[in-house]
Amino acid sequence: MPAYEGKGGGVELARATDTDARRRELVELVLERNRFQRERAEALGLGPSPELADIPPLTKRELVDDQARHPPFGTNLTYPVEEYTQLWQTSGTTGRPLRVLDTAEDWAWWRRLFAHTLTVAGVGTDDRVGLAFSFGPHVQFWASQEGLQEVGAMAVLLGGMTSAQRLQTLAEIEATAVWCTPTYALRLLEVAVQERLEPALESVRLVLCTGEPGASLPGVRERIEEGFGARCIDHAGLTEAGPFGYPCPEGHGLHVLESEFVCEILDEELRPAVAGARGELVLTPLGRTGYPVLRYRTGDVVVNTADRCPAGHEDRWLPGGIVGRTDDMAIIRGMNVYPSAVEEAVRRVSGSGEFRITFYTEPSGMDEIKLEVELEEGGGARRLQDTMRQQLGLRVRVVPVTPGVLPRPNGKARRVVDARTRRFS
Repeated sequence: MPAYEGKGGGVELARATDTDARRRELVELVLERNRFQRERAEALGLGPSPELADIPPLTKRELVDDQARHPPFGTNLTYPVEEYTQLWQTSGTTGRPLRVLDTAEDWAWWRRLFAHTLTVAGVGTDDRVGLAFSFGPHVQFWASQEGLQEVGAMAVLLGGMTSAQRLQTLAEIEATAVWCTPTYALRLLEVAVQERLEPALESVRLVLCTGEPGASLPGVRERIEEGFGARCIDHAGLTEAGPFGYPCPEGHGLHVLESEFVCEILDEELRPAVAGARGELVLTPLGRTGYPVLRYRTGDVVVNTADRCPAGHEDRWLPGGIVGRTDDMAIIRGMNVYPSAVEEAVRRVSGSGEFRITFYTEPSGMDEIKLEVELEEGGGARRLQDTMRQQLGLRVRVVPVTPGVLPRPNGKARRVVDARTRRFS
C-alpha cells in the first residue's frame, strides 16, 4: 500500500467529490431506518428532509440516556440487531460506559481507516508492533490489531503482562514499533531505567500514541522520542465516531480524514470557532451506518486554523493535535485551564516525573491549583512555578514530591482531582 500523498494520490478511501452525496445518503438512511435518529429529529421539529447542518450537534449524554431507557443496546441502531457482529464499550472515563455496535461492513471500515493511519506512519510488512494494551472491551485495542493485519505487519499482543514483561518481550522479538497511550510510553521508559532494561528499546524506531492528549504536545513528544530514541506520532479516534485523525509526520499534529468525516470546529455557543481559537471538534462519520452519529460532539478540544501543513495535505490540519478535553477544562478565576497545558509545562522541566493536579477552594472562596510533581533535587519547582504563571496567567502551588510516590497509570491517565467547593446562587 503506497504512502499517503494527500487527496488525489496514495491511499484514497473515497473520492472527495462523493462526500456531499454520501452525506445526503447517510442522513436519508438513518432518518428512515434508525429509531433514535428519527425520533430525535421529530422532537426537534425538523422537517422530513433536513440537511446535515440543520441537525443540532449530538452529545454522548443523549446516547447514554437512550441506552439506559432501552437496554441493553439502545435505539441508535439502523439495522436489526442480528446484523451486528461487534460490541464495544467506551472507557467510562467521563461517565457511564456506552455500548456501541458495529456491523461487519462497519468493522471493515474501521480496519481500512486504521490501515490508512499505519500507512501514513510508514508501518508495513517488515514491522513488528507491540500493542501495549490490556485488550478489554475497547475498540482501539482490536482495531489496532486489525489495521496491522491489513498492512501486513506483525501484531504483538502484550495484554496481561507487567511493564517489565512487556519490555522483555519487545527485546526478544526485536520490535520495531510500540503502540500505547503517551502516558504509558513514559511509564515504559521509567520501568526500563528501574529494571535496567534500556536495551529492550534499541530496536524500536516508532512509537504510535493514542487514547489521550499528549503525543502532539511538543514537550511530551520530545521526551518520548528522546527516551526511546525513536520517532513519536499521534493519531486519534472515538468508539462512537471512529478513527478520524491520522498523523502528519511532516508538520506534527493530526489531519482529519475528510473523505470519511464531515468535520466542524465549534465554540461554546456551537458556532464556528474563529481562526486561531480553540473549539470543540464535531464529527459526522460517513462510512459507519450501523451506529451513526450525526454532528457528534467529541469533547476533543482543537485549535481552528486554515493553515496547511508543511507537506501540503488537503485534509484539515490540527497542528497541535488534541489539545484538551471539554470535560477536563476548569475555569479558575476566569481563566480556562486545560490539564494538557499543565502537562506540557511539566515535561519541559528536566528530571520531572509523574504529577497530579488538584483544583481546590481556599477559605476565602478563591479557587486555586495545586500541582504535585515528582522532581529531582534542584530548582525545578521554582522553574515550573514560573512557567505556569507565564503559560496560564495564574499562580500555581507547586508541591515537589519524592519520585515514585504518585500512582502510575497503565492506560489513560487520571491525574486531575477537582476538590472545589460548589457554590450556587
